[in-house]
Amino acid sequence: MSLTKTEVRILLEELLRSEEPTSEMQQFSSSGPGKKVMKAGAKIMSAGKAINALAYEQTGAMRGTLGNISEFVYKLGEALASINTMEEGESMSSKLPTTSELKKLQKSIMKLERL
Repeated sequence: MSLTKTEVRILLEELLRSEEPTSEMQQFSSSGPGKKVMKAGAKIMSAGKAINALAYEQTGAMRGTLGNISEFVYKLGEALASINTMEEGESMSSKLPTTSELKKLQKSIMKLERL
């Protein structure tokens, strides 16, 4: 049995691809769209920092609420910006804000909205 050049090339590509299995997240993070998501994550982190700076210009509950918002936004951006730097066994979901943090944020905002 003999193989054509095309068949050999296809086999080599498959062998190279199958040496190290990668997760879909790893594949995404090395793609063009993945890099754009990481860049957007860095911008979101910057927004979190900007909100935090504004919080210090406020007083009382507004200051605390803006601090909570900035922390939530920063964590979200950080998780997105670092999808390519995760170690084996580490999860992006562990870097995201928790549901309890979201609920705390919602309660803070609701307090500000009351008359």
